[in-house]
Amino acid sequence: MLDVHPPHAPTHTWKDFFIHIATITVGLVIAIGLEQSVEAVHHLHQRHQLEEKLRNELHENLMVDEKDFKTFEGIRAYLNELKTAVSTREHEAAQPALPPAASDTRREQIPIAPSIAVWNAAKLDATVTLLPSNEIDMYSGVILQHDLLFAALNDFQRSAFELESFEERFVDYPGAFDMGYRTPPPNLDRMTPAELTEYESRLATYIKSVDRVVVRIHFFDITARAILDGATSREDVRHRLTEATTNH
Repeated sequence: MLDVHPPHAPTHTWKDFFIHIATITVGLVIAIGLEQSVEAVHHLHQRHQLEEKLRNELHENLMVDEKDFKTFEGIRAYLNELKTAVSTREHEAAQPALPPAASDTRREQIPIAPSIAVWNAAKLDATVTLLPSNEIDMYSGVILQHDLLFAALNDFQRSAFELESFEERFVDYPGAFDMGYRTPPPNLDRMTPAELTEYESRLATYIKSVDRVVVRIHFFDITARAILDGATSREDVRHRLTEATTNH
């Protein structure tokens, strides 16, 4: 800050006194103005840095989601094959469909959830407040979709646990397929009709939990892409979500 010193010569008149006070006041105003200008430039730099980090994180999440779409596509295909094999035995088809091979690892793939680490860090150090209100509002939409996606992932894991618990009656395996462990399906030919019916029901529930996760990833992607494509308001993002839902 500007260091203001009084003049060395003593003041003898009111005029000299007021000139002295005016000099100090102008000096203080200049010092405060310079300090505020430096702080404003610093905050602008911090804001641009945060915006770049947030956009980079959205780009990375889109790449992660692309891998997850393929992962869940494989998981769903596996489950449908297994469900078909169960159903053909349940209804005593002349030629029951074969279940996936014991060496098939499709359902053992682990999805990678998108991250909001940059946003969470910005909230902790309060740099998020440097963003314009419309940007904060739009990123709040990203956080909402992220939370809804994690809720769907929780349902997915709960359905997996229930399916694993059922299969444990017939085949003992350590670990869990939704955590990457090798888990061959049970021998369907040893199941009773009632057990086959229950198995098919649990598989159907698990398949639907996969579908819900995929939809949530899709919504998260739309929200992220809207921001990256230049959306300027939360309403613009909602409009794109509505369009995607209508046209799906």
